[in-house]
Amino acid sequence: MTCRVLRIDEQLYGCEELPAGQPVLCDVLLADAAGTQRVLPYPDEALTAQSIQEGDTVALLPDGTLKKLRCI
Repeated sequence: MTCRVLRIDEQLYGCEELPAGQPVLCDVLLADAAGTQRVLPYPDEALTAQSIQEGDTVALLPDGTLKKLRCI
């Protein structure tokens, strides 16, 4: 499914530390072509590795991962 990234917010952990081995997660607000929105918790490291930013078009794969789509 192709979606547009509307917003990326780092999850708030307050004064609590993450358990060992847990990745920092972001809440990624996605909208599909029909305008349906959903929030996907997603590792910040994975977003950074693909340079996914607000406004980008991504594919939401069946396994729940995101893949940045390149415009030609």
